[in-house]
Amino acid sequence: MAKRGKTPSLIGSGAGASKFVTAKGKRTCRRCGEAIEEGERCVEVAVPGSLGHRTYCLGCYGDILGETAKQLQKLRGELQSRR
Repeated sequence: MAKRGKTPSLIGSGAGASKFVTAKGKRTCRRCGEAIEEGERCVEVAVPGSLGHRTYCLGCYGDILGETAKQLQKLRGELQSRR
């Protein structure tokens, strides 16, 4: 079967695209509850199916990426064992 179109990503195609932003006002990290002060860098993750987003401090986002990497590695291993 021929592949058509751009290869989708599980991270950015409706599963919650992430973007680094500078807080324009005081925010709260969705994971740890710590304050993110105006002017601090943080990450906004889109909420699938809505126009909203979740905000994370850089420390928590690093933890989230680490966990995501572990899960992707596990999926890669399973995919390789099934080929």
